[in-house]
Amino acid sequence: MSEVSTIFNQLEQEQPHIISRFKHIIKNDELAHAYLFAGPSGSGKYQLAEWLAMRLFCLHVENNQPDETCEECQRILSGNHPDIVEIEPDGRQIKVDQVRYLKSEFSKSAVEGSTKIFMIKQADKMTVNAANSLLKFLEEPDGDFFAFLMTENKSAILPTIQSRSQSVEFLPISKARLVEFLINEGISKSQAEFATGLTNSVDQIKQWLEDDWLDQAQAAVINWYQAIGNHDLQSFITVQREIVPLAKERYLQQTILDMIMLIWRDTIIKANQHDAAEISYQSANELIQATVDKTASRKITQVAQLTLELRRKLDQNISFQNVLEQLTIKILDILRG
Repeated sequence: MSEVSTIFNQLEQEQPHIISRFKHIIKNDELAHAYLFAGPSGSGKYQLAEWLAMRLFCLHVENNQPDETCEECQRILSGNHPDIVEIEPDGRQIKVDQVRYLKSEFSKSAVEGSTKIFMIKQADKMTVNAANSLLKFLEEPDGDFFAFLMTENKSAILPTIQSRSQSVEFLPISKARLVEFLINEGISKSQAEFATGLTNSVDQIKQWLEDDWLDQAQAAVINWYQAIGNHDLQSFITVQREIVPLAKERYLQQTILDMIMLIWRDTIIKANQHDAAEISYQSANELIQATVDKTASRKITQVAQLTLELRRKLDQNISFQNVLEQLTIKILDILRG
């Protein structure tokens, strides 16, 4: 079995209704001209688009499946098919010049046949000008084409683009499958298991791993947790010297607040003697157990409930440092009785 077949079979297990639907659609030649695939990264959006492209161009379709070995399939898999155009963010955005390039390519006749395909990854990253340019193209298509737009944030796509595309909602993949996917991407098992406790977005996790940010943030939160569990005012120093410098951007601040909430969730799991495999902070397993051993369950519950309010406070424009310092004061008050 080829690697593509394996990926598609896994996709069929994770998204059975979607795959069944598209097998029926393409078999009956009912494919719409534009689709918006929405769902977390790793959920199979690109894999489905690639499979559909192979199914359309394959020279030897058997049992409604591309053979994956013919010249057409191989060119698609290598990213070198002349009638398939892919665009993705150039830096942080998809710019209008990229959409203009796409339109210019589609104004030419298809090289191999009558059909052309374009795929836009992270379509929510289009600038306003790029989105409007694409909208005109969807409204007044030039030639026979199929479009696959992919996004993790459907609400950021222009409603007019959504109305001219058929939306397909992808379910988040299982944590076990996501961990496996991340390991195959070169991410360590411990990092993968911890990160998937925070998000199911592969792109988000890769961003956190840049410059070892995730490991540094995890270590800082553990140091804070250890100090506060010992009723130590050193926890304030940890906030100021270790945590705040790692949270210069808002999305990083939100992530650290989620990490704090997660370590206290792990503490509740330990306190209730649930399966240790459910704990995200495996590297702090003994430390969490020590906190449980010397802290009343009602106090652990009170602290965990406090952490659930963190994001809301950040949304109220309270500074990140103030949010954490206020939290530290309240937790020390609870733990000291």
